[in-house]
Amino acid sequence: MNSLCWNCQGIGNPRTVFALRDYMRRWNPRIVFLSETKSKNRRMEKVKFNLDFTNGLYVPSRGRSGGLALLWSSDTNLEIKSYSNHHIDAIITEADNGLSWRFTSFYGYLETHLREESWKLLLHLNSQFNLPWFCFGDFNEILSMTEKAGGAQRSQSQMDGFRRMVNQCGFKDLGYCGPDYTWCNMKEGSNRISLRLDRAFANTEWLEHFQVPIVHHLDNSTSDHCLLAITDSLPPTRKGIRRFHFKAMWIKREDCHEVIEAAWQSGSLSATPEGVASNLQRCASALTSWNQTVVGSIPKKIAEKRRILNSITTADQQGDRGAEINQLREEINDLLDSEETI
Repeated sequence: MNSLCWNCQGIGNPRTVFALRDYMRRWNPRIVFLSETKSKNRRMEKVKFNLDFTNGLYVPSRGRSGGLALLWSSDTNLEIKSYSNHHIDAIITEADNGLSWRFTSFYGYLETHLREESWKLLLHLNSQFNLPWFCFGDFNEILSMTEKAGGAQRSQSQMDGFRRMVNQCGFKDLGYCGPDYTWCNMKEGSNRISLRLDRAFANTEWLEHFQVPIVHHLDNSTSDHCLLAITDSLPPTRKGIRRFHFKAMWIKREDCHEVIEAAWQSGSLSATPEGVASNLQRCASALTSWNQTVVGSIPKKIAEKRRILNSITTADQQGDRGAEINQLREEINDLLDSEETI
């Protein structure tokens, strides 16, 4: 049940789409949930197409805030039951054994004085069905002060309200691997505040039917929230031939023009459609080879820098390496920009 969950802080930035597409290649999820998309339905349709998904439900943003999206693969039997500005609730039926279970994507109220509305919504959902239940998202709250570093003390009543809801719904926290916190204000030193706001829950019935998944906290460069990858094991390997994409950064290199000219002239110069198609294929092959041997694999460079970023973030409990972390995030963003295709 590979899935991704991310408060992406706006999907309008091309960097964010490139980053998400890169995570898609690595984790091959059946389902992707995005909160704070800050986008309308038309934009989300383009993102869905860009990520090669066939199905999706969108809750449009309100002005420049909010917005939810749930995307799922064609081989996932998913039926939407309800949705709002703060949740998308669905039932999934497994093809192999016919098991039906509940899948809820959640985004808690950001405003402190409305936090209880989050818990009321989940308790209401809990009263509607008696099924194995999996729920993940950005809850905008913590269960204890151990899930916070820096800043003032959290209100005990806020945390108690969250904990009561968890107990009444019968949720079990599925834990995580990676950095302890999923949100950071990106400041340095004593001004740095980190919280574990994003998580995955399941009830006992769900855990009886499924292997306990691994929840990966993946620090990234385009949002102040970690992306959550929920998997049954280590990251899967996606097989198959990738379509050719011409990268915008290639235009800036003189040797790119030379590669195209040499490949085109070596083929048929016939003005027939077949001749043009053959030359285009030859150019694509030459550019792919040139990119691998001369330019280097940008996705591999991004993956390596993300690995370093997650390693540093996990070890930086006191926030002493904020400047180094921010520098790495900028380097990753620059690499993401270079992945833009034409």
